[in-house]
Amino acid sequence: MFIRSTGLRPGRSLLLLFIGISIGFFTTWHLWRSSSLPAFAECPAPQEHEKANGFVLIGIMTAAKYVDSRAFNVWKTWAQHVPGKVLFFVAETTTSIHPDLPLIRLKGVDDSYPPQKKSFAMMKWMADNYMDSFEWFVRADDDLYIKGNELERLLRGLDPSRSHALGQAGLGNTAEYGLLALGVSDNYCMGGPGVVLSRESLRKVSPHLQACLEHLLTGHEDVELGRCIRKHVGVACTWNYEMQALFHNNQSTSTKAYSGSLDEVKSAITLHPIKEPSIMRRVHSYVRISHLNNLREKRAQLLSETSSSPSISLQRNWPSSLQDMSVFDLIDTNRIIFCSDGVNCPRHTLEQRIRGEMGRVVTTLFDGFNENARQRGRVLQFQNLQYGYLRVIPKYGVDYIMDMILWFKKFRPPHRTTLSVRRHAYVQQTFAPLKSISESWMRGTLHGENAHISYRMHIILPLKGRSEIFSRFATHLRSVCIRGEKLSLIVVLYSSPDEADTRKTIDMMKSFLDISIVEMGNESFSRGIALTRGCAHLPDDSLLFLTDVDMLISCDAVHRIQLNTIYKSQVYFPIVFSEFSPDSWSENDRLLADSFHYGRRRGYFRHFGYGLAALYKGDLFSIGGFNTNITGWGMEDVDLFEKAVKSPSMRVIRAPEPGLVHIYHQIHCDPSMPPAQVTMCQGSKAASLSSIDSLVHSLNHLS
Repeated sequence: MFIRSTGLRPGRSLLLLFIGISIGFFTTWHLWRSSSLPAFAECPAPQEHEKANGFVLIGIMTAAKYVDSRAFNVWKTWAQHVPGKVLFFVAETTTSIHPDLPLIRLKGVDDSYPPQKKSFAMMKWMADNYMDSFEWFVRADDDLYIKGNELERLLRGLDPSRSHALGQAGLGNTAEYGLLALGVSDNYCMGGPGVVLSRESLRKVSPHLQACLEHLLTGHEDVELGRCIRKHVGVACTWNYEMQALFHNNQSTSTKAYSGSLDEVKSAITLHPIKEPSIMRRVHSYVRISHLNNLREKRAQLLSETSSSPSISLQRNWPSSLQDMSVFDLIDTNRIIFCSDGVNCPRHTLEQRIRGEMGRVVTTLFDGFNENARQRGRVLQFQNLQYGYLRVIPKYGVDYIMDMILWFKKFRPPHRTTLSVRRHAYVQQTFAPLKSISESWMRGTLHGENAHISYRMHIILPLKGRSEIFSRFATHLRSVCIRGEKLSLIVVLYSSPDEADTRKTIDMMKSFLDISIVEMGNESFSRGIALTRGCAHLPDDSLLFLTDVDMLISCDAVHRIQLNTIYKSQVYFPIVFSEFSPDSWSENDRLLADSFHYGRRRGYFRHFGYGLAALYKGDLFSIGGFNTNITGWGMEDVDLFEKAVKSPSMRVIRAPEPGLVHIYHQIHCDPSMPPAQVTMCQGSKAASLSSIDSLVHSLNHLS
């Protein structure tokens, strides 16, 4: 009756009715899609040739404001060392200045927070495009660091065809406890340290992601993803005690997490949060160096096992006389080392390389202590070092004696307890067998295949007055140049009463040396400004040696400077031998005409002097250059050294350099300088007056 009342024929009416229902259905379906997960078919899908089978696929959520900083640093660091593939998931309109960054733009997704939609869309995209191509899938953020080798070692022991959800289990913080709608046996994998799903888990949960997104109970993306996995896969996040260390979440609220000690990095697989790109690169360098050290140890062990000759052992080194016995250096609780053999080794902060090696020794010890810890129900944790002894025997290895405070924890009921205990450890590290390599191969290894190596050294010398000292400098430099070293000298010259004599010396030097002058006129003397002006006209790949007129340079020192300075990689701050006042020398020292003599009463290696430096011009300005606001004596060298140490891209090398000798001269400390400069000047002046031996000798005569 309804059809007949329209005045239309039944067949045509049915056709129009069908068309209307279809239009309504597709309109409703389109509106539903726009308010839910994005249209995955419209997202960029991988090419067929990219769908090669892999082990793990890591999806990293990032935002437009972090894609060229955090995400790019992830891509250039740990993402290059994972056993699989890394993709970065961003909002639909996100762009990057880095064309090689593998971005997946999700249709209909923005950068709103919390990112539930982005997270669920990323997991659905990975399931739709790579379900059969990988065994494991990781949901990660752009402030996460993943140790690819350690992750693979963990996952190789598990079956991806079974349901697994791995990560650090969470129940919410104290304020949220009981408010996240979690059941008695429910939990979730905290999103920060990363969530790892097996292929079977992703296969089961992917069809239900839309329904889970439509029924959110909290604003926490990781809580809702865990709830969805628990409901539709039937597994909770791993409760294992070790997961807190393996999937490590730094509880510090500061953005500088992992900027201090990196002890927590050693046992972890993932590290969160790393907000600063510089810290990401720092952690990556630490991880790669640790991995290299482990490979070296493994190689040494394999060589010793396959060698027919007995391996070198410190226990076989029995000294035949007291002179052959190596003495120990003392390390106290403040990580200060006291050298027992000579006044030229002062009390100083323990070097980074020694701290790193001692950290590796402690880690190895506790790995042995805690073997089968779960079965035994107890664990030992390192607390601190009371004191220790260290000695290096060049032919054999290193001896350590360490007095340590430990935590002894029994975690198996009913005898749970935590005690602080004290133990001594006696450790002997044997060196690997010596290996002979060519100098050309070493240069290629250190500098890289395409790295620039400069054999011309540009000496930058600020100069005001002191024409007689400059004449001595020129005479000595001539003997160096005669031996064929490629040198050039740039004198940054200030006006002075004896300027005419200085210019005569410069004219004389032009006969044997490439020399140029940078005129400073009557400007106030500033070493930082002078050195900056001196290299201004040189190209970035020029090797600079920043020095003073009181220095004597040997040919061997020139050669070592060229080898120890690496463009875009390494800066060399040599430790020079500085003479005491000749008035305090012994009679034998006064009779020696050769300045390159290192008697204990003649001088000392200036461990805390940073005035001399070798680096490339491009590296000088990449680390920030000199502070040109510093005038007068001192401080500009310390400022530059600190910049080099803090630079994430540069390595600093310090070593005693016997080919650089600082000739004694009287120091005048202008009281009008800032207090810090006056204090440093007076300290340097006092340290250069006399040796400890000379002072003791004088006191004995007075008594």
